[in-house]
Amino acid sequence: MKYTLIVLLAFGMLMTACKSQEMVPAEQPPVEEEPIVETEPEPEPPGEEIRVVEERFTFETAEDEVTHDENMFFVIVGSFIQKDNADRFMETLRNQGFDPVILMSETGFHRVSVGSYEQEIPARTRIQQIRTNYPDYHDTWLLIRKL
Repeated sequence: MKYTLIVLLAFGMLMTACKSQEMVPAEQPPVEEEPIVETEPEPEPPGEEIRVVEERFTFETAEDEVTHDENMFFVIVGSFIQKDNADRFMETLRNQGFDPVILMSETGFHRVSVGSYEQEIPARTRIQQIRTNYPDYHDTWLLIRKL
């Protein structure tokens, strides 16, 4: 019985010794999470993506340049090689309540713009409004002025 007690005692010490060698994760200081800042989501186009082109251009008239020269983002509803076609399209747009201007692209196209903006999000929002309210202009796109 004496030996049994010694064996049990030795066995208990071995078990205690094994546990002490187990990996115990060290306590880590709590990590402070940065607060989540919600931003206005960019509107998603219904159906198809908004085409974006970056190019240099000039304004057709000095008046248009004075009015829109500070802006970088232009809403384009039409693009024509022939100026006469762009002029006719502008008249149609005026009859629909738009205030269009012609931008002469570096590639030779007459871009018909119905809005210009300093920031991209308002320009994209306007494109969405036009696509929704004027289904004929479902292919309205964004022109970014290249400096």
